[in-house]
Amino acid sequence: MSRIGVVTGGNKGVGFEICRQMAADKVTVVLTARDQKRGVDAVAKLHSSGLHDVVFHQLDVTDPAGIASFANFIDTRFGKLDILVII
Repeated sequence: MSRIGVVTGGNKGVGFEICRQMAADKVTVVLTARDQKRGVDAVAKLHSSGLHDVVFHQLDVTDPAGIASFANFIDTRFGKLDILVII
């Protein structure tokens, strides 16, 4: 199984570039953003550039219920987390 990385605020700027570089380095990336549309659009942009091992999950790091839901998603889908980048 490949390395699993999460980038909070991955839909723009530095976060987006980190997602791009991690995906190019064969890391499975979970791009997170507070805004669903912006996150989905960012993933589509990465996919269109040939980086297909990127998925989106909505996350507001100030919402305890959202954090718990996200942790469950990571555990259920991947069973581990190797890299965490908080922007």
